[in-house]
Amino acid sequence: MKMNRLKDMKNNSFPKVTMEEWVEQAEKALKGKPVSKLNTATYEGIIRKPVYTENDKTNASKQLIEKSDWKVSQQLYASTSFEELNAQMKMELESGLQSIHFATYPSTEPNALLIKDQTDLKKLFNDIPMNDIALQVHAGASATTFINALIDSGMETKNLQGIIGADPVGELAATGRLSQPLEQYYDEIKSNIEWKENKAPHLKTVWVQSNAYHNGGANAVQELAAVMATAVEYLQQLMNRGLTIGEASQEIAFMFPVGSDFFMELSKLRAARVLWTNIVEAFGGDEKAQKMTVHATTSMFTKSNLDPYVNMLRSTTEAFSAAIGGADSINVDSYQQGKDAFSRRIARNTHYILKEESFLNKVEDPAAGSFYVENLTNQLADEAWKLFQELDKLGGIVEALRTNFLQDRIAEVKEKRLKDVQCRKKVLVGTNKFANLQEELNWKICTKPIEENEHAPVKVQGIQPLRLSEAFESLRYQAKVYQEKQGTAPKVTLINLGSLATHKARTDFASGFFQVGGLQPVLSPSFEDAKEIVEWVSEQNITGYVCICGSDDTYEEMLNAALMAVNSPNRKVLVAGLPEAGRQKELQEIEVSDFIHMRSNCYEQLVKIHQEMGLTDNEA
Repeated sequence: MKMNRLKDMKNNSFPKVTMEEWVEQAEKALKGKPVSKLNTATYEGIIRKPVYTENDKTNASKQLIEKSDWKVSQQLYASTSFEELNAQMKMELESGLQSIHFATYPSTEPNALLIKDQTDLKKLFNDIPMNDIALQVHAGASATTFINALIDSGMETKNLQGIIGADPVGELAATGRLSQPLEQYYDEIKSNIEWKENKAPHLKTVWVQSNAYHNGGANAVQELAAVMATAVEYLQQLMNRGLTIGEASQEIAFMFPVGSDFFMELSKLRAARVLWTNIVEAFGGDEKAQKMTVHATTSMFTKSNLDPYVNMLRSTTEAFSAAIGGADSINVDSYQQGKDAFSRRIARNTHYILKEESFLNKVEDPAAGSFYVENLTNQLADEAWKLFQELDKLGGIVEALRTNFLQDRIAEVKEKRLKDVQCRKKVLVGTNKFANLQEELNWKICTKPIEENEHAPVKVQGIQPLRLSEAFESLRYQAKVYQEKQGTAPKVTLINLGSLATHKARTDFASGFFQVGGLQPVLSPSFEDAKEIVEWVSEQNITGYVCICGSDDTYEEMLNAALMAVNSPNRKVLVAGLPEAGRQKELQEIEVSDFIHMRSNCYEQLVKIHQEMGLTDNEA
């Protein structure tokens, strides 16, 4: 009997369902609305559909993800001494680190190491077996200072693997200036290549960085186009200096930050390979020349100083994207972007969770064949190619930066991202939603604007880096300083109308709304009539902001009476919810200051509240 049932189960299969049948059922669930209502637009201008099928397959572009594993990289940050960094590296190499990664002078990247000569280099690499690990050095506009220190140190470099890479155009985009003409940087790159051909043949000396664009708010299409235009600039300059396409293309490595949009970011890395293949092929490069070296790093743009443990979760999904996207090496930053051993260990072990427990290093190109991912990869490649062609028509990446063409395009996307965060359309957990007011804020908001240099021989408008969380961090810090000065947290009193069941939804919404601005909600009891409100309010010392919370039904019954009970010259009254326009006008005439609701610009309303409560008098 059991055998027969098992045989029947094996012979069973799910009935085939057509797309038309799926749409019919979906529209029933949507109560007659078209399935297209489920479409969403990305920052790239790409429309995401709710379902993808074989009909969405495009002419798949050639993919070159032929391996599944990646090197465990972790960026070093400037410390008090090279001796301390040396000890840190030794400990981390024993604990799973496979690649030494840092930025160095003359790079202007924050936390770059100031390595100026052989003495510094010897201290940093003392007793570290350099033949067994990969070196990843981002040297900013020029790698010459670092390479000269390497030569003077007498270190054996024949078997040295990795990248000692310059990216003068990337540095120009990030800072807005260069200290010498671009032609001189290109000559230096050629000179460094001549050195490495004899002394360090396994190194790459050009490292195209996407940081400036990504951290400035660019979308994936803009990142890809800018990076490819930069790489083409280097190809042309190196070929003009006597290199073949094969030699020039294999001198270049790429670095992409990976953000929190899981599918977009993994498709970005896959699309990069498509674009690079097409570019090198157009220059006449063979299959070997088309190979691409991609380093990925978790994004600074997505991280927050608020509720910092959430950064661990963000970094995990970003590393997951990078692994599936086919990165050759990945840097997972620590959750506090700091130097402490614990947070760096957690970041390093993220790799090994993905490798050893999730088996991502056992499958080649695991996203291949997904209708959605393949479709998204090819849409990204197509759109990036169009923008790349626009940059090319302008005269290339440098001219696109000189004319502000690229900066202006990126600024449009950045403003949309920031607006979405302010309105909480884009959720940052622990920052603009689900705030933890009990956490210790041991940091201070500080911004480092791009420095101007009137005498720089090459100047453009630098792309100012930012993090999406900065605006809400500023509010929280202001509230913290206020609390330290006043001895009490800034508060908003919530007046709850009706039973708990009827007001809870808006009470919870309002509580969360104020908490992300560092404002402590003080909840009243559940009131059934206006007399109770009058009695309770008379017993409290309520000043400042009051927010009334209830259902639409209780508002009809009690809202006007509640407003009369709480109105006072020393109070501002808000209402949770968005009445229709006529009712809003009525309520404003009886002293309602504003309404908070799902479509509010949460940040702008909180800024106004902070100003009126005197919180903005505190430096942030």
